Amino acid sequence: MERTNAQILEALRRYRESTENGIVVFYGDPYIDQSAILAALVRDRVAFSYAAQCVSDREQRRLFLSRLKGMGVSFTEPEDQIGWNTLLHRLTDSLPAGEKLLLLFDRFEHFFYEDSGFLHALTDLVREPSLSGRLLILLISGAEVWVENSFVERAGRDASAISGFVKCRENRYSELRKHFPELSARDAAQLYAVFGGETILWEFYDRTLNLKENLCRLFLTNVSPNLRELPMARLKDIVREPAVYSTILANLADGREKLGDLYHATGIPRAKLSVYIRTLMAPSFVEKVFSFGTVGSALTKKGTYRIRNAFFRFYYTAIYPNESILRAIGADKFYDLYLTPALTEVTAVQFKRICMEYIEQLDEQGRLPFVIEEEGEWNGKAGSIDIVAESDTGETLVGMCSYRNILTEDDYHFLLTYAKQAGLSPDHCYLFSGQGFSRELTLAARNVAGLHLIGWKELEHV
Repeated sequence: MERTNAQILEALRRYRESTENGIVVFYGDPYIDQSAILAALVRDRVAFSYAAQCVSDREQRRLFLSRLKGMGVSFTEPEDQIGWNTLLHRLTDSLPAGEKLLLLFDRFEHFFYEDSGFLHALTDLVREPSLSGRLLILLISGAEVWVENSFVERAGRDASAISGFVKCRENRYSELRKHFPELSARDAAQLYAVFGGETILWEFYDRTLNLKENLCRLFLTNVSPNLRELPMARLKDIVREPAVYSTILANLADGREKLGDLYHATGIPRAKLSVYIRTLMAPSFVEKVFSFGTVGSALTKKGTYRIRNAFFRFYYTAIYPNESILRAIGADKFYDLYLTPALTEVTAVQFKRICMEYIEQLDEQGRLPFVIEEEGEWNGKAGSIDIVAESDTGETLVGMCSYRNILTEDDYHFLLTYAKQAGLSPDHCYLFSGQGFSRELTLAARNVAGLHLIGWKELEHV
């Protein structure tokens, strides 16, 4: 199983093997497939699953009742008088005695359409003496923003019965490589720049076509699925003013990274911009840029934001600014004129994450000179350090990542200059390039201790 899924599964297994009953919220990005994790969790276990619908509480109970009747559970009470306590107790009574029971409720946010008492009934169930130590209830949701911002308030006092929250996070570049073993590291990096770690989006990729054919089919034609429409649809799912949020994302993609820049470009007051950006940060569409350490803070750019979600970054960089031209010139010409340079731009951004992942893998495998205690980046006014990592004793690693350019000795010296501005004394320098290294830098790396040059050959093993 891929590493990200394995970590999440292990967290859920700890709850499953607990000697106490529990209610666990398992949630995350709706475009990350959770099915493999759940299938592994319930394998060889007694499990019941129910997918809630966006309906009234009465209709929800009717659907749940119908599901139980389909399992052979009988009821003598009138349908409209059967509440959640009765339904849940009849469910557990119908399952094998003495076994650990796993109850999975998908899209559980729909139980809160009305004040249904569903969560209160669950808390009563986990406290039932006859079920002691035998019950794990999993509340599953792809409504990430709702879970993080509204669930606890809606749950009220019953929120105290929640044993924990497990978030399903986006998959890493190495996991995309395993999913598409036929792709080279370079091609996989471009695909990762389009879809990021959202695994459901990966399934739109047709393995019988090359990258250009796939992107033309998915984004530049009106054949279903037309992914040009997906970013706005995703915004409409979570915000009331999608046009405002789309405007902010478009300007972030165009390089306006500070609130002042966004204000002058959009006319949206700064106070409102702050609120809108916080809303975009909740589902990880946008992130605030923080710099490693505090010593070089005087030379650090502050208050900057950027698009974090790869799919949104690709759309607002490659499609959004030029979409009106598409019909006039056709898919092939649009790809060559607009998509190709934009794809290079967004891959350069995602390349930094790939390089950071490479460093993290070396750390996990014990192949770094030290064990990483803290990591990040440094966003300077004159220039940035893409990777910073330190040990618990202060041993320091810095990294520069360049997808588009051949790196030279000048770049190495720039990196050392930025490190000095950041108050860092690097013991190890890792330079990553998608285009290779100058002869002088390659010779220098043979003689300079702690200088490492990493290209596609090394990244093939990420």
